Amino acid sequence: MTTKFILKDCYIVVNGTNFSDHISSVTVSMSKKGVDTTNFSGGGSEQQAGLKNDEFDITFQQDFAAASVDAVLYPLYNNETEFQIEVRPKNAAVSTTNPSYIAQYCILLDYTPVDGKPGDLSESKLKIPCNRAGIARATT
Repeated sequence: MTTKFILKDCYIVVNGTNFSDHISSVTVSMSKKGVDTTNFSGGGSEQQAGLKNDEFDITFQQDFAAASVDAVLYPLYNNETEFQIEVRPKNAAVSTTNPSYIAQYCILLDYTPVDGKPGDLSESKLKIPCNRAGIARATT
């Protein structure tokens, strides 16, 4: 019998602040650019893995209180500061069944501090790219 995993209590830290209670959606995307290495000796196209192009897609529930969402994110955007993000499937210690996906060099290139219609929950849906090393996976 296979076990299915239901996200219920993700652990999400951005620049040292735990925002697990202010995030309604998170996606960890790890990809590499395909480099065309096709030549005349093969019968079809060939590719090799190129540079990483990892990113986090995070939907923050906006909060303008001191030390909360806007107070942390706006300076990162405005000052063009690189920062760390860590995501775990569960709010528990890192282990083989609860891996950590962490990137040291994220950068916020787009920031939407206010978004919504009357009566909506104000959310900021952000794509946060990871520079250089990309996202690493740890189990210890």
